[in-house]
Amino acid sequence: MGSDLNYSDMTDRNLDDYDFTLKKEMEVNGVRTWLIEAIPRTKKVIEETGYEKSWLIVRQDNYFVIRAVNWVKDGGYLKYMDVKRLEQIDGIWIATEMHITKKRGKEFVHKTELKLRNVKFNQNLDDEMFTVRRMEKGL
Repeated sequence: MGSDLNYSDMTDRNLDDYDFTLKKEMEVNGVRTWLIEAIPRTKKVIEETGYEKSWLIVRQDNYFVIRAVNWVKDGGYLKYMDVKRLEQIDGIWIATEMHITKKRGKEFVHKTELKLRNVKFNQNLDDEMFTVRRMEKGL
């Protein structure tokens, strides 16, 4: 997709596919958070996501993941996700700026900056806008 995100980064995951461990509570940028380790229960989940393990930093006030470290199965690197801007729009929390960085050890490999602007929800869009043909063509 031309970025450091993969499809599993942009979809919901089945929580039953993971074993979770609360590592600690801490403060990040003045907000109380939990550091949670997520280990896939099966090799199939590792193959689908590409991650052998993840550490998630979750805000305690709105349960939003604001940072993550993912141990990438192939490639021998770590992928870091950091929410730089979090906004509540129409009652929905959304990351409007994220940085995704790949590192191999301390060596920087690649970085993607994702910025969302003019976010709108509940637009009553016609289902016909989301056919495979229209999505592929951008019509």
